[in-house]
Amino acid sequence: MAAMMPIEMRPDAPSCERAVTEAFLAHGRETPALLQAWLDAEPSSWRAHATKAMMLTLLARRELRAPAQDLAARAVDLLPPAPAAKDRAFVEAASAAAHGAWWAAIDQLEAAIRGNPADTLSIKLSHALRFMLGDKPGILHSIEQAIRALPAGHPDHGFMLGCQAFALEENGHYAAAEQIGRRAVAMESRDAWGLHAVSHVHEMTGRIDDGIRWIEGRDHQFGHCNNFGGHLFWHLALFRLDKGQVGEVLALYDQKIRSEKTDDFRDIANAASLLNRLALEGIDVGARWEELADKAEARLEDRSLVFADLHYLLALLGAGRGEAAARLAGSLALPMPGHASQALVARRAGSHVARGLVAFQEGRMAEALEHLLPARASLGLVGGSDAQRDVFEQVLVESALRAGEVRLARSILSRRLSERGGQNRFASERLHRLLPSEARPRGIMAVAAAMAFAQPAH
Repeated sequence: MAAMMPIEMRPDAPSCERAVTEAFLAHGRETPALLQAWLDAEPSSWRAHATKAMMLTLLARRELRAPAQDLAARAVDLLPPAPAAKDRAFVEAASAAAHGAWWAAIDQLEAAIRGNPADTLSIKLSHALRFMLGDKPGILHSIEQAIRALPAGHPDHGFMLGCQAFALEENGHYAAAEQIGRRAVAMESRDAWGLHAVSHVHEMTGRIDDGIRWIEGRDHQFGHCNNFGGHLFWHLALFRLDKGQVGEVLALYDQKIRSEKTDDFRDIANAASLLNRLALEGIDVGARWEELADKAEARLEDRSLVFADLHYLLALLGAGRGEAAARLAGSLALPMPGHASQALVARRAGSHVARGLVAFQEGRMAEALEHLLPARASLGLVGGSDAQRDVFEQVLVESALRAGEVRLARSILSRRLSERGGQNRFASERLHRLLPSEARPRGIMAVAAAMAFAQPAH
């Protein structure tokens, strides 16, 4: 891995672009400063302006749409006459992304990659947009094509393998994902995305102790990260929750996951989904919902990403802010001008999930199930990972149980437990509840099961 040089030692645009690319691939906290240094070093760089436009778009914030569009327009103006096709494609990707046409942006990024297979910045941007759009087949096809075309000896090969590992995991190829993810981390010590892909494998295959050891033994490898480091601790909290270690979960929440009270949608998603999982287990999380709900309520009109909206909704419902929650849920059924890709997501999945969440919180279980179950097949459109969207699956299961739809609940839970190698507390505890009383285990094992989630909140 190339050493990171201080900003002041990067006077020329190529070295600035290289520094930005490496930091972006590593999810490094220095990325914004390095991007600004690039713009300062070469204010007439069309590529720097287009890069910033796309990075602002990835933050999914309403107030950043206009600046992103301005940057994209500036990039168009700065393009030289008769630019290379790959250069025009990169700029057109920025313009499309900033105007909410994310699929078109992906198409243009792929054209830029074909024109320059060494362009790992474009590869990662395409990967990020596909992730936000829930494009499982595309994210795997894209990265595998990119790796095949990557020039031999490219310094970002390890980072690219990390992207491949994640894409494999999301497509259910768990053994290959773990193998390649471990290889990526060994090759590139700053590859937090590859490290995270292996954590996903542990989660989806029920290897809880392996997951704990993987993260706890490598937290020094993601100390350089921006808020993505908090997401890795979120994974650790899921493993701890699966072991019934509620005190450890809440400590991770307070000290790692929510130590900085940001309103970044990714941080809100980590926090709200973890608190919701705890709530489904009957754990009192105290006043932790309130600060999340304050930030969510300030985002009622954001409408930049359905994935974000649904997690804002969880925060509002968790804090008991029914009126604000109803407004947000209702808005997901309305048109989204200027954001074609998310309008489709809202219509096909987001609106139904939102209404289901509201009904669940208000105790209308049959109605919650009526909304959540049809949306299940389209939930991937919301974006994020299988592990992140699992919070909505858990609400669906609880809705079925509380509505008396025992056969449906048993079917979902049995498959869930089987897919995780028989190791998933959420499924096993609920399947235990469905057993006839005479078939339930007795004695010390029954006491242990009953006490698993009886730890007090701190």
